[in-house]
Amino acid sequence: MFETISYETDSSGYVLIRLNRPEKRNAVSLQMSEELGEALKQAEKEDIKCLVITGAGDRAFCSGGDLKDFHGEMSEMESYRTLSAMKNVLYDIATFPVPTICLLNGAARGGGCELATSCDFRYARENTNFGFVQGKLGITPGWGGGALLYQRISPVKAHHWLITSEVYDAEKLKEWGWIDRIIPDDQWNDLSKILSPFIEKYSEQMRTFKKQYLSQLSLTRLYEEMEREVQSCSKLWDSEPHKKAVEDFFRKK
Repeated sequence: MFETISYETDSSGYVLIRLNRPEKRNAVSLQMSEELGEALKQAEKEDIKCLVITGAGDRAFCSGGDLKDFHGEMSEMESYRTLSAMKNVLYDIATFPVPTICLLNGAARGGGCELATSCDFRYARENTNFGFVQGKLGITPGWGGGALLYQRISPVKAHHWLITSEVYDAEKLKEWGWIDRIIPDDQWNDLSKILSPFIEKYSEQMRTFKKQYLSQLSLTRLYEEMEREVQSCSKLWDSEPHKKAVEDFFRKK
């Protein structure tokens, strides 16, 4: 059914969505964006206790948007339409009716960090690192992940990370609260143990916990902030600094 992701329903009560483009460091293409949206709709119909998102391989969780699709030659309107699709995916993850866990099997950059931030919790494999690097590319986060970051960690830490666009290791980000747990390599593949606090509950319990959490957020304001982020990024998309950064990237490759 899916080509760029895999979708698995586990009998213990969770759906596992895996980004499945390891040869591209699981970069998000337009097809993947569409398939993620379809997978979320399918998962929402299932009687599950949690939703898990991870990546294939051990090199990267997600390197961000595939520059063949999210290229530097798009106009402001084109980029707005392209970015909006992933904004909707991130919002659907953030408001999913059961808890969502991102298993960060490898590094994440840019949009990959945005996707991870849309989940309620982030569990990182040891010796991994992460960066909201969009600021070094002449743009800002463009899928709504920046707005979500302010919900996950302290606003001043979020502000600093987005401006500096630095890459930090899992240990530092655990101190900041962005990473909830670091998993040793020898325990990484034991999903039943990793997810045991979630799957030992029953589904109605988990839906009640998530409903209570969402009630603490202003979802209308969150959506508006994510929408403003897309608009702002779209205005920067066809700027010379962004075009040059994309050209430099392809030149290095």
